[in-house]
Parts: sequence; C-alpha cells; structure tokens
Amino acid sequence: METHKRDELKNKEVLAMYDVRGIQNYIFRTNYIREIVGASAIVENIIIDGIREIIRKEGWDEKLYLTDWESDESKGTEFLEKKDIKMQVMFVGGGNAYVLFRTGELCQQMNRKLAKYVLTHTYSLNLAVAVVEKTESYKEDYQRINEEMRHVKARMPEVRPVGAMPFMAADSITGYPLTKLEEKPERKFVCTESHLKRKKCEAVDKNAEKILDNMVTEKGDNSSLAVVHIDGNNMGKRIKAIMENKEDYESAVTAMRKISQNIKNGFSEAYEVMAQYVDEVLAQTIKPGSKGKLYRKIILAGDDITFICNARAAIDAVTTFIRYVANQKLYEDPTLSEEENCRKYSFSCCAGIAFFNSHFPFSDAYLVAEACCESAKAKAKSEKSRDGGLKDGNIGNFMDYQICTHIKAADLESYREKQYVVEGNTDAIIYRPYYVNCKSLDKYSDLNERNKQCEIGKMIRAIQAFRRIPRGQAKTLRNSYALGYAEVEKYVTFLHSRSVNLPEDLRDCWYDALELMDLYTGKEGEYEA
Repeated sequence: METHKRDELKNKEVLAMYDVRGIQNYIFRTNYIREIVGASAIVENIIIDGIREIIRKEGWDEKLYLTDWESDESKGTEFLEKKDIKMQVMFVGGGNAYVLFRTGELCQQMNRKLAKYVLTHTYSLNLAVAVVEKTESYKEDYQRINEEMRHVKARMPEVRPVGAMPFMAADSITGYPLTKLEEKPERKFVCTESHLKRKKCEAVDKNAEKILDNMVTEKGDNSSLAVVHIDGNNMGKRIKAIMENKEDYESAVTAMRKISQNIKNGFSEAYEVMAQYVDEVLAQTIKPGSKGKLYRKIILAGDDITFICNARAAIDAVTTFIRYVANQKLYEDPTLSEEENCRKYSFSCCAGIAFFNSHFPFSDAYLVAEACCESAKAKAKSEKSRDGGLKDGNIGNFMDYQICTHIKAADLESYREKQYVVEGNTDAIIYRPYYVNCKSLDKYSDLNERNKQCEIGKMIRAIQAFRRIPRGQAKTLRNSYALGYAEVEKYVTFLHSRSVNLPEDLRDCWYDALELMDLYTGKEGEYEA
C-alpha cells in the first residue's frame, strides 16, 4: 500500500487480496525431482499457512482471526455480524486469497509479516498485495480490488535476491550464490533456494530421488516418462458471469466459497479417480508386481494440475481425469433446469502431455507440456469446435502431446513447422490436438458430434490397428514420412501388395499413432468413451 492510502485506510475496514507471483517458474526452475517435490510442497498453501503461523506466533486469539474458510461451520459472514472479529479469510480461489480486516492498520501489519514469511520460506518468491476500503457492495469492492491488483502487478518490479558476485561460486540454473553444503543424497554445494526445497522434500518424502526410477517401466531402454499439465477452460469468465449480479457480501461470499470448493474438490477428486485407475488397471499391464506408484503429483491447485507418470499410462490417465471432471459442475443455480445448469456450469479442461526420457531436462519437459496445453486450448476455443458452432459456445475437452527429442520443442509451433511439415506442404503430418469425448455431453451438447473427426479414440484405434501388423513394417511406415508423401504412398502400396491391412479410414492420424505406439499401453477393445 502506498503511504497516503495507508493513512486513509488506517482505521477503516478493508478488503485485501494476496497473490504469490512466479510459482510455476519457482517449482520447475530445476532438473532435480526432489527440489520440484519440495518446491510444490512449499507453495501448496503458502498464503493460508503463512497467515496461520503469523496469528500463532503473535499470540492473537484464533477465535477473532478466522482462517478456516472451507469449514462447513463457517458461514463466511462472521466478520459482518460480529464487530469483535478482527480478520476473516473469505475464500481462496484462482491462487488468490481474499481477506477482510477490521482496520487498515491491522492489514498493514499482516502484509509486512506475510511478505517476510514468503521470502523466508521460499527465498525468491514475491508477494503481491492489493487493498481497498470495504463498502456495502461486494460487487464494487471485488471489481476495485481486482483492478487494484492489476495496477500493483504492473508497477511491481521483479525483485530477486542478489546474484553471485564474480568471486563467488554460483548455481548454474538460478545464478544464486552457493551457500549450503548438502551431504545427501550426494555431497554437493547448493544455493539457498535449492536448500529450502530439498529440506522441505526431506520432510514430506525422503525417497523422492527414487520417484523417477520407480516410475519407469525399465531403466535404460524403456525409461520414458510423461509430464502432464491440465488447466480448466474459461474459469475466470464463468466465475465473473456467476458473480456479476451478487451485490451484497453475504450472498457473494457464500457463492464464491461454494465455487472455490467445487473447483478444488472437482479437480482433486478427478486426480484421485485417475490415480485409482492407474493403480488398479494400468499398473497390471505396465509394471506388474511393482510396489511403487506410476505417477506423482506436482501441483494440485484448483483447476491447475501438473503430475508426472509412466509414459505408457499418460493417455489413459488424462482421458480418465478429463471424463470425471466433465461430470462435475462449477456451480448449480436452483432456479435453472438441469439442462441449463449443465450448459452453463459444467467443467471442461484441456491437457498437454510431454513424453521424455528420464535423462531429459525436466524443466524443459514441463515447458513442452504447458505449450501442448495451450495448443489444446487454442483448438478448443476455435469457433467450429465450440458447442453449437457458436462464438460464445461451451468449450470441449482437448489434449495435445509432444515427444521431447530436443529442448527447442517448448517453442511448439515453430518446432512442429520444422519437424512435421514435409515436401513444402502447409499441412503438418500430425493431426493433434485431440478431443476427449465424454458420454455426459451427449445429452445437452453437440460437442461430441461436432468434434468426432478429431476425437482421441480415433488415434487409439489406429494404434490398435497398427499393432496387428509386424512391428518392423509399422516402424518403416513411420520413418517413410520423413522422406515425403511420395515415399509414404510407395510403401503403402508395397504393404497392400503383401495383403497388410491398414486402417484407411483413420489415415488422418496415422503418423500420430505410429509415433505413439510404444507409449500407449491400452489393449485391443479396451478403449471406451
């Protein structure tokens, strides 16, 4: 808060909004899995954890400083009804926390202590804070505080810790000076940021360094992994549409708490359903008898999900996740019919998958997965892919993937133009992104019908068809694409002369299927929408 604003708000009730900047980069700014695990644990609930620790250390009465916004016992209106309540967390959503303070002076104290908490526990992350005077209109306050946060972020310099001096040894990735000597799992000097991540990892998972080894099918020849990034579609726009008519704090807080809980529960439950499917079904085929998990959560923050898994589990893991989410709702309006609620409030999301060898830099693989997710979203938001073919129609669930053979794959569009366009053709030999069809959408939507030409089952059926021909012939067909379409047609003619049955009706996705054959574990007839 600027000085004149602090003085004006010193004795007034205020609404504060908190946001920790740069979390994704903080987590993936390393190629060590134990640092990634530690970083994700540090930031998972850092704002609420920080507020609670400050209240405890200051000896403030927890009955007057309310932080349990998810409890059924908390209505979210205690601050409005009881003047002795000093502070109340209204809700946490979209990575932001919204908190009411009885006075601006108290808010200022919390801001200083919370900024210090974030710095102490992360070393390099910054806390952005926006504060406005509370009025009787939640709608106006919400608009003003989000506008204020945009201004704060625009003016806020990217403050980073002092880098290494010329005479200091420096970390090769962060550039921070090496300050700590780690004894395990190997003797090594690390920077303070890495030390904090490793220390947290030791507290939450002492065997983190073995995660990738346990996840791969076989070390060496079959050590492929996948990093998956999933993100909800149009969440901000949909929430805004729900909240734009909520004028007073009581109805608005109730609605926002429900929305935030629905997002958190819907996506976390989808992850658990996916995990159960991998454990009970896929693991039996991929790595029978293994006691280790074939997946590992990295980020589970609302509708922002990132996890690592065995490469052969990735496609089915993502489709399982998406299909569960598609059956959940952001909100339910009791005044609307079932059809209207489904059309307006059903969740949808897109996913990006980066397949990589366990020796490929993990931070680069994550960037590829993120780029694939953006590619899937671009396809989902195209007018012809939307429900009803309408510009503002609902968005379907899409996925895209990339096999990482070069770190430049993160620049996905440019990389694909160089790698997957042959003979000067403008069309790439790949057909992705793919639509994930969900039976739940058949009743009130034409998304499944509209996107059936690019649904994921098409590519999976092509994989299953190619598995019925000799492996050497499938590999030769795949390799012929690099020589041009004339060479492809020449080899197809040869295969026909040998009475080899090729899936001609699935020709659009031949290359995708041939490329992914060894990275998909599903068996014949196993795929279902």
